[in-house]
Amino acid sequence: MGQIQFLLVLSCCVLSSPASALSNTSTDVLKAARSYKDGGGYNKEFKGSGTPEEILFKGKRILSKGDKTYCNGFTFAVVMKVGSEKELFKDLRVSEIRSFQQNWYGANDASKEKQCQYAMEKLGVGGAVTLDDAKAGDFVQFWRTKSGHSTVFLKWVVQGGKRIGLKYRSSQSKTAGIGDHIEYFKGIPGKSGYVDPSRIYLSRLK
Repeated sequence: MGQIQFLLVLSCCVLSSPASALSNTSTDVLKAARSYKDGGGYNKEFKGSGTPEEILFKGKRILSKGDKTYCNGFTFAVVMKVGSEKELFKDLRVSEIRSFQQNWYGANDASKEKQCQYAMEKLGVGGAVTLDDAKAGDFVQFWRTKSGHSTVFLKWVVQGGKRIGLKYRSSQSKTAGIGDHIEYFKGIPGKSGYVDPSRIYLSRLK
């Protein structure tokens, strides 16, 4: 390959790297979410960590493995797996990861509404994504009429050109633990849905 050709190829690679990195991050999140087997039981009492495996950081235990999973535990395991593999946490202290976990679970007033979105922004490892820009592999905290859910976004459910719900992967009673599931927005004719479209918070890792 001549020098000019080489420079052109190198230039193309540099110009395309941000989009490629974004695509790879989303792919990594999906891969991590799929690495945990379906089922395994749902912890409806939300006791313990709710994680499908022990979470360690720099040799310190952040969370013990849960007997069964629930949503925040599942998504936290996913973000820790991907963030560690991509070295997003390498310069952080154990105390910062512990705070990250508390925010991810919505354990304080500042984080209880947006949860994973707030946690990513606070730690500086990701940021908010609009509903229009959502893509598979984003994290999403949404709220129903009486409850909330932390999930890995898969796709919007669309009817007549309008979003009427979403498909996601998480841990919930309907799938007896980890699995893919669809929920609909409240007020959709012919659908039994409770999701509040005004309280959907999407976020994406760097």
